[in-house]
Amino acid sequence: MHRLLVFFLLLGTFISCSKNEEVSSTPVVIPDFIEGVITEFNVTPLDINTPDKGTFLIFTSANNTNYKVDFNAALEPVSNAILIFESDTILTDQSREFANLGKDAIAYYPVAENKISILFNDGRKVTGLFNLNTSFGGVFGEALISQWREPGNPSKPTQKAKDDIINLVQRYSDKDGPGPETAPQYLFVKVSKR
Repeated sequence: MHRLLVFFLLLGTFISCSKNEEVSSTPVVIPDFIEGVITEFNVTPLDINTPDKGTFLIFTSANNTNYKVDFNAALEPVSNAILIFESDTILTDQSREFANLGKDAIAYYPVAENKISILFNDGRKVTGLFNLNTSFGGVFGEALISQWREPGNPSKPTQKAKDDIINLVQRYSDKDGPGPETAPQYLFVKVSKR
């Protein structure tokens, strides 16, 4: 009887493991067109004038799914997309710093209404809206962040914070800013299901 019980336990474990393998081998299908609301938008620039890495979370009510979009600055030959902000205004008079993210990172909520589009070279597209529930943040470094805090009301961003973030956002559509070039910041973008 004892051997029979051990046999069934091993058989159950084998069947359970093989079922898990079948589920994980099914590839996740990412739609060619994703449209929704951005809940979090985070960047890690090389400096305030040079975009680098970033990520955002987007919720689509069409299929009730959250997607994560990761993007990295890339040279044009190896890029697969560009990022366009409809407006370069991110912070407003109502924006406030929230949460303790460490000395080098900061995030603000709420932010200005906005629309961003990721346009892929192959025709795919991700479109997301900033709304009252969207946060914008990133890793900017302790020295710069200290200049972004209003004396007497440190959670309120200074005008310098607003201007610096406008400058950074503009660099996605014109990577050298006031310079003579007009090329966008090319990106390598990956979309995954959350």
